Amino acid sequence: MDTKEGQRDKIIDLLSRNPGLHFRAIQRETEMAVGQLEYHLYQLEKNGKISSKRDGRFKRYFVSENASALENKIAYHLRNKKSRDIIFRLLRSSCEDPEQLRRKVKLHQDDFDLTVKVLVDEIILKWDNEEICIVSPDLIRNAIKKIKTSFLNELAESLIDLLDSE
Repeated sequence: MDTKEGQRDKIIDLLSRNPGLHFRAIQRETEMAVGQLEYHLYQLEKNGKISSKRDGRFKRYFVSENASALENKIAYHLRNKKSRDIIFRLLRSSCEDPEQLRRKVKLHQDDFDLTVKVLVDEIILKWDNEEICIVSPDLIRNAIKKIKTSFLNELAESLIDLLDSE
């Protein structure tokens, strides 16, 4: 994998298996030098092979060809703790009263409202003021299965937090 194409293929393969990884995680997995990885990510994004989305201080990367835009959005939100906690809670109960859900995920009202608004705008959740529901639970379950290898530690920590909160 010494060629530029080989290194880029390695990145694309990694992101295909682990959508939504951030720079340092990609760097750890590929063992590329920082400057080298920056160059390849820039070229891949410029050529439309990958896309990225800012998540606070992280920039998360996705393969453009392998997943639908909605799958990439789901992967992005599953890697964000606030969104993930809401999604996991709703996977267990299908729909919830907004105030009960907010208390269970332990979010301040403004954080909760903003996070749910983004999830609703991206058609992951629906909110009819009386309850919040997941639009497509099977699609979310499939996204979790797809990114399970790199996501296992984050998932375990969230589930432990969720179970401890009850």
